[in-house]
Amino acid sequence: MFKRTIKFLGLRISLILLVLILVILAIMLGLMLGYGGLGGKNPMDIFKPSVWDDFFGKLSGL
Repeated sequence: MFKRTIKFLGLRISLILLVLILVILAIMLGLMLGYGGLGGKNPMDIFKPSVWDDFFGKLSGL
C-alpha cells in the first residue's frame, strides 16, 4: 500500500513538473516569436534587462 502511494505521488509530481516546464518553454517561445517575428528585432534580445526596463517604463509612463 505504501509503495503504491509513493508511486502515485511520484507520478503526480513528475506530471506537475512536466507541465510547469512546458508552460515556461511556451512563454519563452511566445516572447521570442512576438519580439523577433512581429517586432522585427533580434529574438534573443527579449532576455536582456534593458528591454524589460524599457517595457515597464512605457507601461508606467516614465
